[in-house]
Amino acid sequence: MVKCASKMDSNGIPLLSKNQLERHGEKILHIFSPAVLVNPQPTDLDGLIREMGFNQEYQYLSHNKVYLGVTVFNDTDMLPVYNPILNRAEFISVKKNTIIIEGTLAENPAYEHRERFTLGHEAAHGLIHAEYYRRKAEFAGFCDNSGGIYSKSCAPDLSGVDASGKRLQGEAWLEWQANYLAAVLLMPKTAIKNIDFKCNGRWHLELISMMVEAFNVSEQAARVRLASLGYLPT
Repeated sequence: MVKCASKMDSNGIPLLSKNQLERHGEKILHIFSPAVLVNPQPTDLDGLIREMGFNQEYQYLSHNKVYLGVTVFNDTDMLPVYNPILNRAEFISVKKNTIIIEGTLAENPAYEHRERFTLGHEAAHGLIHAEYYRRKAEFAGFCDNSGGIYSKSCAPDLSGVDASGKRLQGEAWLEWQANYLAAVLLMPKTAIKNIDFKCNGRWHLELISMMVEAFNVSEQAARVRLASLGYLPT
């Protein structure tokens, strides 16, 4: 899979702008599935994850779905998961380069859009943050450190700033990058431009509806993505 060349801050976090993430996401899609860029359609995230050389699993990550996904970059015997039968946490063994999605997302069709965005988010971590988390694990010096990142249940935020308008810092910046790249992979800008919609008094609602149907995403994800591209007010 194509590498994303970027500078890093003092903590080893990639310094990736929105434009860089847009270009990198579309380069990946051009290699993996160029048809997605020409004809608006759902991205095959399962296929993309396999193409990346990652494994994909489903586990119950918590008792209340506070975590929707985790990307594991190093072999570990100590990844905590939730056992709903025994109502307790347990540790499992996981191989490096594994993406784990909260099991309840696959069990309920109502969570399909959330599952797809979570898959895109975890794939984004695998594409641009592997080196950071491997270095973090080595620096920590723990042989059982998973070198992974848990993704919490939250609304996709593509602004990249906090409530005061300052750029996000630390791992919050990594989460923003993963959210933004996930949005690019699910709803590439080139494909959005190819959506044919009528400009009438309710054009923005029509465009959101077409985005949902074309890319198999939620209305919220479509609205946030359109706002980030300037189609809608932020």
